Amino acid sequence: MRTLLKKVAYVTTSLALLFSILLLHLSCSGDGINPDPEVKTLISDFAGNGAVSVDRIGNVYVSEYGRFVDTGGSGTRIFKLSPKGKILDTILGLSGPMGTAKDSKDNLYVNNANNTVNGQVLQIKPNGDREIIATIDGWPSSMTIDSYDNLYISNYTAPTVHKISSSGEMTVYANDPRLLGGVGIDLDSKGNVIVANFYTADIYSIDKKGEISLIANIPDIVIQNFGIGYITVINDTIYATGIAVNYIYKISMNGEIEILAGTGEVGQVDGPLLEASFHNPNGIAANKYTKTLYISEYTGSGGVRKIKL
Repeated sequence: MRTLLKKVAYVTTSLALLFSILLLHLSCSGDGINPDPEVKTLISDFAGNGAVSVDRIGNVYVSEYGRFVDTGGSGTRIFKLSPKGKILDTILGLSGPMGTAKDSKDNLYVNNANNTVNGQVLQIKPNGDREIIATIDGWPSSMTIDSYDNLYISNYTAPTVHKISSSGEMTVYANDPRLLGGVGIDLDSKGNVIVANFYTADIYSIDKKGEISLIANIPDIVIQNFGIGYITVINDTIYATGIAVNYIYKISMNGEIEILAGTGEVGQVDGPLLEASFHNPNGIAANKYTKTLYISEYTGSGGVRKIKL
């Protein structure tokens, strides 16, 4: 009898200990209390100041747009970074590269060689071979890609969004005067194309029928025609850079707007979201699995900032 009681007590104690360990694990893995998100600097003194994208395994691509000279950007490179900020590769020989996207076959696509009349969509294959797959009138500025490897491309000086299918067929996905000035572009969970207007700080949704609706306008952020730099979407929440006002914004699909990060002051100070500062935040993209934002800075010494939501 005593032996049986000892066994019961041992099993009870073991189960209690196991339950305590399980509770501790859950509290540390996302269901309990997490530290407040902070802005951190992934890499500093960095030339990548343009568009940002994240591939399927979490590597970060940052375009060196440079500065506007004559009819395009002065930059010539795209940097590939690890999630920890190590430079893994540098793609050379480009001309004012802007938006990028990676497909399921590891091809990289780039908005390249804009001259205010037209611009290229350049494909860079895993072996380094390059091919211009499209030339688009206007200033094709940024791009996003869906799960079927279809590209959607915004346009800074034409009122269009183009679609390039995985087979290479290009069509005009939407044509509307409100899209003139489009730069930031991404997709929501329903496959709607979300486009932000650089000039006006308007954010639009384009459904699969091509119907356009206004989601929100971020007020009082446009300075000398600089409004929203780029956008990204996580779980149907939009994150946008206020390039001229040094804020990162969070926008719901219902049009609710809040400041996610930044003091509005120019700087490169890390810390709690509303105490950190940015130096003209421009590109923004997300690792949508880890809910991590990566943000480039257009001016200053350059850098990529990171926010784990």
